[in-house]
Amino acid sequence: MPGTYVIRLTPLGPRVRGLRSRYLTKNELNALILAPTIDDAFNALKGTDYGEVTERLGKASTEAQITNEIRTHIIKLLNALAFSVPEPASTALRSYLIRFELENVKVIAKSLMRELERSSMEGLINVAVEEELGRRHILAVLMGVRDLEDLRNRLLEMRHPAGAALEIFLKVSKQFTQYSTMLLDTLIDKAFIEYLSRLTRIDESVSRFIRNIIDYYNINIILRGKLWGLPQEVINELMIRSGPVASTALKIYGESPTRILEEVAAVFPAMDELIKVAGSSDLRLLVQYLGSFSYKFAHNLEEYILSLFTEFSPGAALAAAHLKFTEGELVIALLNAYLEGLPRDFIAKLYGPVI
Repeated sequence: MPGTYVIRLTPLGPRVRGLRSRYLTKNELNALILAPTIDDAFNALKGTDYGEVTERLGKASTEAQITNEIRTHIIKLLNALAFSVPEPASTALRSYLIRFELENVKVIAKSLMRELERSSMEGLINVAVEEELGRRHILAVLMGVRDLEDLRNRLLEMRHPAGAALEIFLKVSKQFTQYSTMLLDTLIDKAFIEYLSRLTRIDESVSRFIRNIIDYYNINIILRGKLWGLPQEVINELMIRSGPVASTALKIYGESPTRILEEVAAVFPAMDELIKVAGSSDLRLLVQYLGSFSYKFAHNLEEYILSLFTEFSPGAALAAAHLKFTEGELVIALLNAYLEGLPRDFIAKLYGPVI
């Protein structure tokens, strides 16, 4: 199979290799994690793929500016890659970019929940993804909605991936208002993965990548659900009913966390890796580490797909794009941690083990 990819998709390998060369090294990430001040953090990123971005930002940037600038950099990088590679990798990469549009939907929905003024909302929206994908008309429609119900209706009218997510959210969130933000984020993340799942028909490399993404998503649902005491019916709405994690966990969701961890780890080794990173099988700690562990999981998944299918496969292009996105989110979290005033020893403890 790898030989077939080389013959059919010869230009893809060098392009994927080029994207991989832009990843931050382990030393660069460690320097960022251990930087005592935001000035040191910006200095740690000089000469890296994020150097020009941090120069534009400056030291007095807000969390929204840091988030938008880094995401814009990733969006333009991945879109340029999509236009430079042959089909079906090009379509797969362009489809992946929809996740940034879905992030905009999250922003709009949360702004409506908090009753923010339109001007405040606009500062949080990333326009670059709509420009790169030629979908500014989508954003124009969504920015004009009155409330969450109107947002849901517009999304459903456009057959947008987030439409069904908003419909379920409006039904479920009334029972669990304390978890409304988490439920919104989770359901829209689910919508993205289900949208991406259309690509499984492309070939086995893409299918293998997506199956692993589904299993990792479902781990998130099970751990958070058990910690927060969400009932089985809510878990049924949140989970993607595909893969070994879903089929295993849904049967035993009512049992003890220990039993669930053991059974899920038996079918999905990433659970054991998460426990090692957290240094404990305590649910609270595992959930705390889920965000930072996403980087390690994406890194391991990329290496796994490459080992099976080579850099010439569409699945490798998707895995590389996913790792670059996850790396960007890691950089955003680390830079914004300074603005949030999080203790540096806490950051080192949370992110150090995943590098």
